[in-house]
Amino acid sequence: MKTSSAILALFLLFSLSCNKSDSPAVVTDANFSISGYEIPAPSTISFINTSQNATSYLWDFGDGSTSTQAAPIHTYALDGTYPLRLKATGPTGVDSICKLVSISAPPNGGSAMAYFFDRCSGTPVGALFKTVNPLSTGVYWDFGNGAVAAARDAIVQYTLPGDYTVKHSTVINGVRDTLTRIIQVQ
Repeated sequence: MKTSSAILALFLLFSLSCNKSDSPAVVTDANFSISGYEIPAPSTISFINTSQNATSYLWDFGDGSTSTQAAPIHTYALDGTYPLRLKATGPTGVDSICKLVSISAPPNGGSAMAYFFDRCSGTPVGALFKTVNPLSTGVYWDFGNGAVAAARDAIVQYTLPGDYTVKHSTVINGVRDTLTRIIQVQ
């Protein structure tokens, strides 16, 4: 009997000492990645929703189109740079995130590139650059921030806001072609 009384006393003591504020809060966290942006316009992008603790979603694709699907697919008819916004709502609140994608025009036989920033503004910002023309070989990147790469696709980080001159150089049918674009980091 003493053993069961001791167990009951420990159980009551443990139960009274538990406080809901000791438990970590479940927070809604909006996040996503994308695939397919290395295809020139018209470019069909798949949105991979990695949000946590969310029950509803509102996507703004930056071209006037929206969706409430969890993981939509969207086609960009024209080349350009688009802010991608996701607003995720869950039982503990709302969170939103903005990322940036640049869709390329069809390559017209020359070098072509696309990129994806992991945020619309603020630094540091991670950027994933992709070579668009399937005929491109001998790829060389100069990201305008001191970083270079000799890979078909490359990841770089910009730590300061500013305008960066990005050079994407490839060999197509034995001829070197260089595309230069100014990328703005806000």
